[in-house]
Amino acid sequence: MSTTLVLQMHRLGDLILSFPLLHYLQRRTSCRDIWVVAEPAFFQPLLSVAPSVTFFPAAQGEAIAASQPFELGINLSSRPASARILGGMQTGQRLGLSEQKGALHVYGFWQLYRQALTQNNRGNPFHWSDLNTLDLAPDADIHGIGHTLPRPAGTGRVGLVLGASEVAKRPSPQFWARLARRLAANGHMPLFLGGEAERPLGKETARLSGLPQADLCGKLPLDALVNVMRRLDLCITPDTGPMHLASWLGVPVLNLSLGPVHARETGPSSPGQWVLRAAMSCTGCWQCRHGNLHCHGLFTAPAVASVAEAVMRHGDGLLHQPPNLPAGLELFRTARNDLGLHQLRPVGVRRSCVRGLLEDFWQAFFLALYQPAHLPLLQPALEALAASPLPLSRLIEGLHAICTACARHVSGKAPLARDFWRSHPPLLRLVAGFCQMWLENAQADSRQQACLLHDLHTLVTQVKQK
Repeated sequence: MSTTLVLQMHRLGDLILSFPLLHYLQRRTSCRDIWVVAEPAFFQPLLSVAPSVTFFPAAQGEAIAASQPFELGINLSSRPASARILGGMQTGQRLGLSEQKGALHVYGFWQLYRQALTQNNRGNPFHWSDLNTLDLAPDADIHGIGHTLPRPAGTGRVGLVLGASEVAKRPSPQFWARLARRLAANGHMPLFLGGEAERPLGKETARLSGLPQADLCGKLPLDALVNVMRRLDLCITPDTGPMHLASWLGVPVLNLSLGPVHARETGPSSPGQWVLRAAMSCTGCWQCRHGNLHCHGLFTAPAVASVAEAVMRHGDGLLHQPPNLPAGLELFRTARNDLGLHQLRPVGVRRSCVRGLLEDFWQAFFLALYQPAHLPLLQPALEALAASPLPLSRLIEGLHAICTACARHVSGKAPLARDFWRSHPPLLRLVAGFCQMWLENAQADSRQQACLLHDLHTLVTQVKQK
């Protein structure tokens, strides 16, 4: 009973973001075999670059799960079918969303944390790829999970990934055309990359740019795209599946993080990549609430071309001689901290940003809630917040109020309202949402509810004292 079954039935990017988890599982001496249920259209072309595990088609998921007992079952999908499969498995341990006897339950601290991010990810400091793995690391140390450092191929080719899952997450054809012309004028060879869905976008970009030979959208199967990407000096891309593929392959990435995406959450996860995003307070939203996508206007072709040229020309040297960025844009380098967790490190002078400091605080807070040994991480995070414009007393009072409301709920004096998390200011919704999800997930399990209450009270007390 030493086989692990992983259910990952989502899109290309989600599958690739599970590769570090698979690599981590391979390093566990108890994991003899690792089976993965996924969509064949995505895993079959990637077999040559994926971790050495056994893949099965999603259509066979139920039969595979019933074929034998498992040591561990992990559901990384939100599909109802995957929850039923996990619930029906014979396994020693479950992680993720599970359905048993018609009732849904989330197994795992970090899997529950991720579920609580739905429509409530403002301030989330954890990358989705890391959240796949953290429940398997009692000390929250996930070093050595298989990331490849980026290295240019030296061909002069620059890939432009034109599409994304939502129009709001990608630039316009006019932008791509202007950028492609600038790159070509500087001696580079732009290539328009995308799948079948991007054929019209590629055709329009080729027409506007006057570079018909650059259009490869819909013309490359996924395995051929892997080979093309490996010969790029840089891949300029919005937050999309091919971005994660390039990052996994060790292709240098310049991520244009625009629209309703959060680069700290779903940007390139490998260290050494580049992220360009708008310096706006609403950056990282789940869904844009404005009539116009204001962040898009900051990404101009001259600005992006300038950053791309600097990245290709200077590479790591940019950390010491940052490029001149136009007002409204920020450049970051992806990295890993002392626990192996994904980080965004600013390149050059960055405007004072309470948002980033608050994200660092929440990372320390939830790490300490998961593993009290990480309590010392709170001190520097609190000191940084205390030196910022944020009224720290407001944060502490809000945490105390959440703790009090949870205590009243556990004691049966006042159940939490259905909109409990949303009734709090954005500053506190991350922890309010997690606590509400935890208490609802525990339902009648008084021991689990009391455990959260005790740990939360201890942590909030420590925050007040510091």
